Amino acid sequence: MTTSQPWIRTRGLDRILARETSISDLLQFLSDRNSEPWAELVGFMPKTVEREAIGSNQADLLLTAKDGRVAAIEVKLGHIMSAKQQANYESLPGNPSLYLAALSMDRQRVDADSTLDWSFLSLAQVFEAWTDTDDGVSRALANHAFVVLSEWDWLLSRAFGPARGAEGKPLNILTQKFLARVLTRRIAADLRSRGRLSKADVASGGGLPLIQAWTPIRGEDEYRCFMAEVRWQQNNQGGKLRFGVDFGNRPGEPENEEIRRTAHELSQSMDTHIDFPALKRYMNVAHPQLAGLLTQDGVSRPVAKGDWEQVVRYGFAGTSAANGKKNSRQQTTPAFFGDSTLRFQATADVDFGNANGQDIVNLLDATLSYLSDRQPA
Repeated sequence: MTTSQPWIRTRGLDRILARETSISDLLQFLSDRNSEPWAELVGFMPKTVEREAIGSNQADLLLTAKDGRVAAIEVKLGHIMSAKQQANYESLPGNPSLYLAALSMDRQRVDADSTLDWSFLSLAQVFEAWTDTDDGVSRALANHAFVVLSEWDWLLSRAFGPARGAEGKPLNILTQKFLARVLTRRIAADLRSRGRLSKADVASGGGLPLIQAWTPIRGEDEYRCFMAEVRWQQNNQGGKLRFGVDFGNRPGEPENEEIRRTAHELSQSMDTHIDFPALKRYMNVAHPQLAGLLTQDGVSRPVAKGDWEQVVRYGFAGTSAANGKKNSRQQTTPAFFGDSTLRFQATADVDFGNANGQDIVNLLDATLSYLSDRQPA
């Protein structure tokens, strides 16, 4: 697995288009010169095209026709439209037509939910609508943007598809973080279609893409789960698989000793299973193709440090580290990685030089099945 720097700084128009605000600004610029192309995209030619319209959820683009028809367009690349933002759009007065304008891979965010009153616009196709305009400046700008956005669509489709064969490419062709974030949303959607809980997110500090998946332990809900996640890395072209036990506080339920002890005891009872060598042996037999993507550079689990029993009883807030510092997983830890008192995990490395998006879907799904099948009776 190569260890070269995976993230590349783009130049010129690529760098400009990598920002959602820039895309919206450019579309307003094109609209000011000629708004006719919108007719084939939203069904009418707008009289005005506003940016971040006050009173309209600060829509990226608000199109208003002479006859009063309105279309609100939300432009997305690496960011996710929050539930609150979506609800605000859907409660706008006058019931404007709602559009999500994004890279083609995000089409499933609209198509997968028939209850959504949204339509999808491919950003490449939006700019393509201006490539035949009579205005030379608009035509040149739109052609360049169309080429860049089409290339990003191509990269994403190949990175998600089969890595072996003419149409497939490995994950390490994605050298922009926002493209990898778009891919994680597609992975999350596929995992949800398999009945898994899943979320596309970014790691704190650096904005690295992160795809998380969970399955409840026997007889429990989403607050008592096994977890598996893959995090993109900052300094190498690979991912980090984390898998194990992940509990959370139910609404209105404060963290307490019972929750901490139950999570810790479950992880201890599965001590031999929440470890890279055991997972690798399972994958070698059950999923040899996935096994070939897993390696271990360093330790799969840490050495226990400090008095974890005191943390179980009183939490980090109620205890001090042996050196007198504020207690945390950096100061006191059981023989598992984790970032709280309720998560207990092991790690493995994932080779992005050979893995694709479908491999990550299969890997996370198989890892959750592996954990579930080994939970104690």
